[in-house]
Amino acid sequence: MKEENKLLMPSLILCAAIVAFPTAFLLYVSLHRWVLFSREVNFVWLGNFYSIITSSDFLESLRVTAIFIFSSTLLTLLFGLALALILNEKLRGRGLFRVIFTLPAIIPPVVAGFAWKFLLNREVGVIGGFILPALGFEKSIHGDPLLALISVIIADVWCRMPLTFIILMAGLQAIPDVLYEAAKIDGANYWKMLQNVTLPLLKPAIIIALIIRFIDAFNLFETIFVMTRGGPGTATETLPLLGWKIGFQYFNLGQAASLAVIMLLITVIISQVLIRRMR
Repeated sequence: MKEENKLLMPSLILCAAIVAFPTAFLLYVSLHRWVLFSREVNFVWLGNFYSIITSSDFLESLRVTAIFIFSSTLLTLLFGLALALILNEKLRGRGLFRVIFTLPAIIPPVVAGFAWKFLLNREVGVIGGFILPALGFEKSIHGDPLLALISVIIADVWCRMPLTFIILMAGLQAIPDVLYEAAKIDGANYWKMLQNVTLPLLKPAIIIALIIRFIDAFNLFETIFVMTRGGPGTATETLPLLGWKIGFQYFNLGQAASLAVIMLLITVIISQVLIRRMR
C-alpha cells in the first residue's frame, strides 16, 4: 500500500497544482480592479463582489438561472426516469431504443444549439417555420422573452437527458429481482412496487443524477450562447452569459472573476446539501 501511495503522489501533486493555480489566480483577479488593456491593477478587496451582487443585471440573471436550472433539472429527471422505467422492462427491441435515446449525449452542446436554433427559426425552421404556423401559432420563438427561455430549456433537456437516463437505468438494474418477486407474492401491483421498492432503492442514483444535472445546468453556456446570446434583452441571460458579457464585452476581468467565485460558492454549497441528503 505504501509503495502504491508513493507512485500516486507525483500524480496527485500535479493534479493539485493544475487545480490550485487557476483557482488562486481567479481569487487574486477577483480582489482587484482589473480592466483589460489597462495598465493599472488596483487592489479593491471585496469591492468587485459588492458591485456584482448589488447590480440589477446580477439579480435578473440569478432569477433567469434559477428558473432555467429548476425547469431543466426537473424535466430531465422526469423524462429520464420515465424512459428508464419503460426500457427496464422486457420489451422487444429495447436495446435499439436505448441506443437511440442516448445518441443526443454524444452531440456537442454547440452543435445541439445550432440544430435547435434552425429548427425553431421562424423563416426556415421545420418547427418554427412550418409545424407551429400550421397549428395557428404565428409568434417568433426567438423574439418572445418567455418562448426564448422555454426554447433553451427544451434544447438543454433534449441534449442532457440521456446522461440522467443512463444513471437511472444503472440504478434500476442494480435492484435485485428477488425484491420484486417477494412484492408480487405479497400481492403488490406495479404502482405499489414503484412506490415501496423501486423509488426508495433508486434514491442514491436520483441524487447523483441531480448533482450532476445541477452542476451541468448551472454552468451551461454554449447552447444558450449559440441559440439566443442571452436575448431577447436579458430573457435568457444566465450567470455564465453575464460573466461572459462582463469579461469580454465590458473587459472588466475583476468583476467577471468575482462572479465566477460567487458561482463556485453557490455550486459547492448546493452540491454539499445534495451529498449530505444522499448520505
